Amino acid sequence: MEAPEFLKSNDHHLKFCILYEVALKKPIYDSYQTFCEAVGKDAMRYPDFEFWYHRFRLGKLDFDYDRSMDPAPKALIDMPVKVMRKITENLNPFEQCYLRSMNHVMKNFTDSFPTVFESICVEANDDLLRWQLNGNDFECKEVDDGCTFTKPKCLNTKKSDETITQKYNNRVMKTYKECYIKKSLEYLTPLFEIAKLQTNLLWLEMKIQTPELDGLLPVGFNAKRAYIAAYNSDNAVQLLSTLKAGYLESFKIDFNGPMEREHFTIVFETDQFKQAQTIEIRNDVGFNLEDLVNFEHLKQFICGVKSIVEPEEILQIRDNLVFAQRKADQNAC
Repeated sequence: MEAPEFLKSNDHHLKFCILYEVALKKPIYDSYQTFCEAVGKDAMRYPDFEFWYHRFRLGKLDFDYDRSMDPAPKALIDMPVKVMRKITENLNPFEQCYLRSMNHVMKNFTDSFPTVFESICVEANDDLLRWQLNGNDFECKEVDDGCTFTKPKCLNTKKSDETITQKYNNRVMKTYKECYIKKSLEYLTPLFEIAKLQTNLLWLEMKIQTPELDGLLPVGFNAKRAYIAAYNSDNAVQLLSTLKAGYLESFKIDFNGPMEREHFTIVFETDQFKQAQTIEIRNDVGFNLEDLVNFEHLKQFICGVKSIVEPEEILQIRDNLVFAQRKADQNAC
């Protein structure tokens, strides 16, 4: 039931409601929610409620106090830059995302700092798009009249020891009359548009071909390690090419369909491959001995080699690897 307009416009009545909330000694935000339920959300802004709440709590009960002579209240952006910098540096990535959404000034300030995730995982299937941020699961699933969107009730900012049952109970699901891909992009697109976004692990499983997802990653994306499972070889190379060469230390590539050594000719030509330290290629891809020269700059690599039938070939592999390691050591000097 909505409060009558004359109550909303009665200044003393609103302050009596605030005084009542103070007497109950509830947390201020809970008190504000109760206040809004009683008199309406448009009756008083939270900063004004907060002012009178703290004033009454201190025993200052003058309802006709004139605020016009008070100094303008300080906002977050009025803090010294040094203090703001210290606060922002100690925020986790989820808190940084909330801070940058407050206004353009806070967005620009927050964007001057890197937002670092431990892991970002995205999996796209025919009827499902799932992503995980530091172990927090999000999911959009196709249903008859649209999609369901499932997310955590509260975000875990640290490594979680939750059981499967606890994780399930910490989830909330809503239904929308939208395509599951479109709904997912409402969350994923702003995520990947964050300036200076970084992740230690990027896990991509793009099992469907759709133009909406082909441009998901910005060019020059900062990922230290990457696993890429694409719908074909061209898509795998495209995704690899969006990652920042030099920042990317290791990666593994996979894609649907037969995987032959010829598919990796273009991979070997990318800056991402040339500047990586470790790579892994599916074992059923059989490389020839002469192909190993492509891996000479790497600290470590895992790949399959075509059948070895002679002892001399084993020695040849050893010699090739020793030569490659010596060459790498010389280049480092």
